[in-house]
Amino acid sequence: MNEFIFYKKRGFSALIGDTFIFFKKYARNFFSNYLIVNGAILAATGIIASAMLALYASSSFSIGFGPTALLVLVLLLLSILLILFVICYPIAYTQMLEEAPYRGDISAKEIFAKMKVMLPRAFVFGFISIFVIGIPYGFILTGITALNEREPVLSQLISTFIGSFMILFVQQFMLLYIKDKMDYFPALGKVIDQLKVGFWDKFGATFVMYLITMAIMIAGIIVPVVVYVITLGVTGSFEATISNVILVFILVLIVITIAFVVSNFQTFLQILIHFGEKDADYIDEIDLIGQNAQEE
Repeated sequence: MNEFIFYKKRGFSALIGDTFIFFKKYARNFFSNYLIVNGAILAATGIIASAMLALYASSSFSIGFGPTALLVLVLLLLSILLILFVICYPIAYTQMLEEAPYRGDISAKEIFAKMKVMLPRAFVFGFISIFVIGIPYGFILTGITALNEREPVLSQLISTFIGSFMILFVQQFMLLYIKDKMDYFPALGKVIDQLKVGFWDKFGATFVMYLITMAIMIAGIIVPVVVYVITLGVTGSFEATISNVILVFILVLIVITIAFVVSNFQTFLQILIHFGEKDADYIDEIDLIGQNAQEE
């Protein structure tokens, strides 16, 4: 297997092309370990979510406030844990390949060992970012929603462009904090400086990958939705029977799995952008070593 070059400045087309080249080389090992590491949480989240959907869709079954609140709490905790695992997995995997680029037999145990170190920082990053990034972004979305009433097409375009920018900004920020272990606000300042250089290549690649991943997700979600609608049409109503709950569980699990698996393409593209920023640092280090050797 040829070595995949991580530390390399990439333009628009190279960012997208190398993302798919990476998965062509490592897809089998990457996704098999992905399901091993994240599979249990994915399944548990699917079970709770499908149980809630089935119970609330049923016309003959209802539960009280206490059990509902407990289910919501458990689902929330599982969702947070799942998001943390999904964020840290591709970072840990590529870190393993940095250390051994020719390996195609990386184990789930090795990846999880790397992830355990990253998970606390990922949680702290998310918590702080709720206030630093999330609240201002919420006000922006509120303004876009108000615009949607008058100019729905323009509103959708603006939200798509802003959403793509936020993916680029937040993931580059996150990589500096989690992977490079910078402090929060120094990382914030650095990511702003980094995005000033080659912005349109980075943003353009992020935007195109966003469209690609959204198209795959929508195509994958349409089938479960059609099956669910057909089931409702045939039965006339949805009852919380064992067979119906199992059906909902399978459909929800398919949707969740597709969404999180496809998100890895965008995440890895962001990792390539991050490595491109470090390329200059590595060149400077090599030049410095050469200068020191000449002086000696």
